[in-house]
Amino acid sequence: MSIEGVEQSLKDILKAKDDRVAFHEELLEKFNSPIISYKLNIPGSVKYNNLIKKIFDEGLFEIMKILDEHKIEIIYKKVIYKDSGPEAFISFKCSPFKVKDLCTKLEDKHILGRIFDIDILNDKGLQISRQDKNKKPRKCLLCDKSAFECGRSRDHDLKDLLIKIEHIATDYFLNK
Repeated sequence: MSIEGVEQSLKDILKAKDDRVAFHEELLEKFNSPIISYKLNIPGSVKYNNLIKKIFDEGLFEIMKILDEHKIEIIYKKVIYKDSGPEAFISFKCSPFKVKDLCTKLEDKHILGRIFDIDILNDKGLQISRQDKNKKPRKCLLCDKSAFECGRSRDHDLKDLLIKIEHIATDYFLNK
């Protein structure tokens, strides 16, 4: 994958995470409703470029389509494009477990779904996990182990992961 883009330090990435958590808390306080917190699983220090934006926008389009198809009321939506990675926040009125099911299906069935990172928080700010829904953990892009396990042990070369993401995305957009 093209590594063009502004490299992010660990400090930048941790700040983005802290900002995301603070914004979740702000949304929960203001709307007292569950939240979709959407970003991408992009390894390495470059978290934003044209291809990453294109993948993110496709995922956001699919999320919005699902919410519309299931007539899930959106209370608030904010999309942020920044060097630490694009993010979307959607407060909604519906069971967070139902929305988790819908988003898990998207992550599992869409060609780009393995790159999507769609978290669902309940109205108390607790994340609904795949395990809460009796779903298996997500698999690694390159092997059959869990993504968490491979990420922790750094079993794969960063370049190989980025090439795989680029191939998945390029094939998808060429055939769309």
